[in-house]
Amino acid sequence: MWVGDPEAARYARRPHAIPLRDLKALAASPSAAWGRLVLPPALSTEPEKDSDKAALLDSAWGLVQALVQAFQSESNLSRQSFSALVRQRAEETESSPSTVLRTLLRYYYFGGTRLALLPLPPGVKPGQVAYADDTETGRPPPRRRGRQSSLARELGRNEFIVRSEDIQDMVDCFKRLLAKGPTFKTIAHEDYLAKEFRARHRALYDKYVAREIPEPVTARQFRNYLDEHLRVTEELARNVRTHTRNPGFTGNVRAAGPGEIYEIDATGGRLHLVSSDDPPVLLGKPTIYLLIDRWSRFVVSAYISLRPASYEEVRHALLVAFTSREARFNRLGINVTDERWPVGRMPAVICPDRGSDFMSESMEQSVVNDLRIDLTPLPPLCPDGKAIVERLIREIKRRMAASGIEGVFADRPMDPRTKRATRKAAAAAVRTLSEAYRLLVDIVVDHNNRPHSTLRRRRVLTQAGVQPTPREAYLWGLRHITGLRSAPLSENDYHRLLLSTDKASIANGVLSYKSRPYLPDNEPAAGLARHSTRRPRRVDVRLDKTLPTQIFVPNVHGNWARFQMSGGVANEIAGVSLDEEEAMADHTALLWARADHQGRVARVAAKTAKHTSPGKTAAEGAVSNLGKAVKGKPAAAQLPRAELIAARNKETARMKAALHGKSSNASTDADPPQASTPDWMRVEEEERQRNLALIRKHRSRR
Repeated sequence: MWVGDPEAARYARRPHAIPLRDLKALAASPSAAWGRLVLPPALSTEPEKDSDKAALLDSAWGLVQALVQAFQSESNLSRQSFSALVRQRAEETESSPSTVLRTLLRYYYFGGTRLALLPLPPGVKPGQVAYADDTETGRPPPRRRGRQSSLARELGRNEFIVRSEDIQDMVDCFKRLLAKGPTFKTIAHEDYLAKEFRARHRALYDKYVAREIPEPVTARQFRNYLDEHLRVTEELARNVRTHTRNPGFTGNVRAAGPGEIYEIDATGGRLHLVSSDDPPVLLGKPTIYLLIDRWSRFVVSAYISLRPASYEEVRHALLVAFTSREARFNRLGINVTDERWPVGRMPAVICPDRGSDFMSESMEQSVVNDLRIDLTPLPPLCPDGKAIVERLIREIKRRMAASGIEGVFADRPMDPRTKRATRKAAAAAVRTLSEAYRLLVDIVVDHNNRPHSTLRRRRVLTQAGVQPTPREAYLWGLRHITGLRSAPLSENDYHRLLLSTDKASIANGVLSYKSRPYLPDNEPAAGLARHSTRRPRRVDVRLDKTLPTQIFVPNVHGNWARFQMSGGVANEIAGVSLDEEEAMADHTALLWARADHQGRVARVAAKTAKHTSPGKTAAEGAVSNLGKAVKGKPAAAQLPRAELIAARNKETARMKAALHGKSSNASTDADPPQASTPDWMRVEEEERQRNLALIRKHRSRR
């Protein structure tokens, strides 16, 4: 075999016999000299026993040992026998023939020593300084090689060099997460930045969170180092999760612009809940309703319930879609504004699957005939017809499983292992329905504000300087794309059609609902008040229970009578106007990198709070603690099926009461009406005294 520099081992050729006369002729050449090939330093040291290098060496030697013994016979070194034996060995070991061939030639190239099969460290380009782990050499610090991020023009170059201890931190972080349960490498990358990287490079981490420098260790680097250095047991390997990518797409998911086609679906959340009773009752898994825009991938609505699937629950999901987020979620303690999650608009077409709640007569009557919105149900066994919402459901379940909260399980219970994990999640459940809703809203808001690969391909967004996030694309498309199919009715009409129905009373010109006075606000209401008597009369009213400042009395002969809550009782709800951010540049890569960077910084900073001790500063720990376990809480009790259904309905009614602004102890359809108690009367008296104090305060100002 012809040999030369160690770098030429990759291009070694098949060993062949050289006649003695040819060898003597070469030795007699004036320029010829006898020499000895020197092994590279990495191949001249025996690895430690039971180390990773020793395991790799044994594996490589086992791959070619049989071939080395076979090629001791010179007849097997012929062209036909050599290639045939290599292919046969590759089939026996289920390896690539190229891998077997290169490993064998490398063995012969370095003189037939086992150490030649040790893995070589990555080299450096000629004229460049190698990455040195020690700083005592006196050399200037090395510069990071490779392509820089698009944010380098704004945040400067990324000069961070990954050392061996950083790689070990990445491996330890991933193993730590795998020991807890199923984990994706993207989630592990954020956990590594939030804990291991922060502990080792605190100054760089502080600059990164302050958005002064680009991402020091990219997700691509993290994946590559894990693929090269990660060695896990079979038990941990089961928890490694990857995405199956499908580069193709069909016309089923096409829309001309935002607000044209919405996909709707319901799924069972992989989360066990308990009630807020004492002791708590295990309520089972909730149902999650999602409404997403096809064109922009913007999640318009998210609703969670413990009631059986029905159009009544779908109606709540539709009403959440185009009304103020602040008015709905503030009472549940969910920190979301109309700016972070903008209000949507009603679509021209809704695409559901063939679930019972979407194919019912109530759905068809209310949506098609009353709301005049087209329904395009999918044919049977065709889930890819609404692949966008299906992928969103997969992402939500993945994010819930990665959140680490109690009661969550990652995989569908199909085998003994996943069933055991589901039972453990049910035993550890401490989340109530409102807490699950809070987690769902956080995931939806994060989805709407992180970049999407489909939007990156839309040139119209790049030309307009719009960041490729669902929120920015949705808002920009509503203002600038014309000629789209739209819902035939106005937003006010849809709002009225989806309002809840209830009973109120009117007397002496004042409408009374839930012990709150409402005054006439238009001409039909004034006429209705003039004809009212002293004795209260029951009337049917329509209202949005999340915004109880207005009540409508339907009228078939004109406009509805509108009553406004009196000023001394009303709590003004000020919505935030939608402000779309202008892009700083029109380059697609820059827009993508900026949005991805900002979203990851926020998530990494949030993960840091889970590892922050109580003595740290408020800035370091000022994030939500939704994932914390509630210690000392009694274990949830198992109930019979009939009592379980009643408990589920009760918990859903309690969540709706908070969502709609009702008192938490108001009677529901799942509970029999109860008599007033002194505590209830005391709360009502305190509210009346506060209202009187507010009225006196306004009068004193006048």
